[in-house]
Amino acid sequence: MENIKLLTAFFIFFNLSAASTPKDSTQIKLKNYHLHQLTFEPAIGLNPWPIFDLVISNVSQWNFKKRAGIVSYTSYSANSAFLREFNHIKTNYNFSVSEKIGIGTSLYTRHSSHTFSLLAGIKYNAFKETLENPEFDNVTASVKTVSPDFSLMYNVKVGNKKVFFCYRMIIPLYPYPFRSASINAIDGNLANVSLEFRVGIRLK
Repeated sequence: MENIKLLTAFFIFFNLSAASTPKDSTQIKLKNYHLHQLTFEPAIGLNPWPIFDLVISNVSQWNFKKRAGIVSYTSYSANSAFLREFNHIKTNYNFSVSEKIGIGTSLYTRHSSHTFSLLAGIKYNAFKETLENPEFDNVTASVKTVSPDFSLMYNVKVGNKKVFFCYRMIIPLYPYPFRSASINAIDGNLANVSLEFRVGIRLK
């Protein structure tokens, strides 16, 4: 009789311990990852194809829910930053300024988050070039345009502290048209993808 009581007590204790294990694991996992509710993420990057464009940008992200957030993206791009004189053509300036806002969804691992966002806004483009051929008079051409700007953004954050490391990739949807199925096509594909690295700051 005493043995039966001991066995019964053992099985009750074992079942209670097993039932509590998933809950404890979940609590530890959530505790190890800090949800970045409000972040400020300045970055430097480039458009690597076909000529390097230097990109300086910032993302502000507010996660009003764990898997949903509002994203603001601001960028300045110095186009053809490392090739300003070629074949008697001098680039006086060539830059783009973009402001976009959108909504994204986030997936989490233990030490990082992955956010996929759809952004929409406007882009201002301006360039001025001068033909400086000694055999001819100087000729200058300049263009300034404002256009809609739509893009997809992949944004990964690594680290649980107030300061964390980040990487993002911007894939434009408009105004660059998709003209070829080849990923190496100059118009609309790899030529317009932006790769950016940064340090983020968690404000809340």
